[in-house]
Amino acid sequence: MSNQTTNIQYPLNNDLMFGLVMQNQVLCKDLLERILPGRKIQELKVCDASNTNLQKTIITGIISKCVRLDVLFTDNPDWYNLEMQNVSDPYLPMRGRYYGAAMDIDQINKGSHYYQLKNNYVIFICTFDYYNRGQAIYHFQNYDCKNNLPYGDNSRKIIVNTRSPKENTPPELVPFFDYVNNMKVPEDDTFIKALHKQVEKYNTSDWRRRLMTLEEKMRIEKDMAFAEGEAKGEEKAKLEDAKKMKAEGIDIEIICRITGLSAEKIGKL
Repeated sequence: MSNQTTNIQYPLNNDLMFGLVMQNQVLCKDLLERILPGRKIQELKVCDASNTNLQKTIITGIISKCVRLDVLFTDNPDWYNLEMQNVSDPYLPMRGRYYGAAMDIDQINKGSHYYQLKNNYVIFICTFDYYNRGQAIYHFQNYDCKNNLPYGDNSRKIIVNTRSPKENTPPELVPFFDYVNNMKVPEDDTFIKALHKQVEKYNTSDWRRRLMTLEEKMRIEKDMAFAEGEAKGEEKAKLEDAKKMKAEGIDIEIICRITGLSAEKIGKL
């Protein structure tokens, strides 16, 4: 039997809520072992700044200026980036590539050797089937396509599909998928019940206010970044046009009027 919960403003499939709940090392360990069957994690700890008190700041460990890592955990010798993805992103594989590179940069300092890089896993838990193949888990490594030969860089990307048909879903993931998709809490699954308890905790009025504030900050930062990118794109286009006009021998004063660029900038082209 399962109970379907209501009155939860921020469910687990909200990426911010997921990031908060996965700060619980026991729950994260259990989830990783369900996604990677046969692997037993001996030790798991939150990396670096994520150890800060979440009551003081819920931004640290969830949002980074350089790259957004919802959760970053280690169990020697592996690193994991685990993220909830509830909106389809056509560039999801490129994000996975970038996240993996960011993890590598965090691991190795100047003067260190590449052998010190640990295995890394970038895991996207998606509430949609990105590849439309009906599979629960898509597991990628770098291979020589012709010879089916592993590249050997110990870097993996995993796309989890919570909408996979039950017959294609590992039994240990069925209740987790039901909870992510429908907020169903089985009476006999202590893991899901523990997840839900954390979700309820972070849906109290105080935490809801914090999450709404954070969402607003993220929206503003995203809008600012988009506007900045557009401005840079317009500037680049104007410079390209000015360069062509200058090459055609058009007077700089005329170029200034057409493009709105300063004579100083045009003179440097």
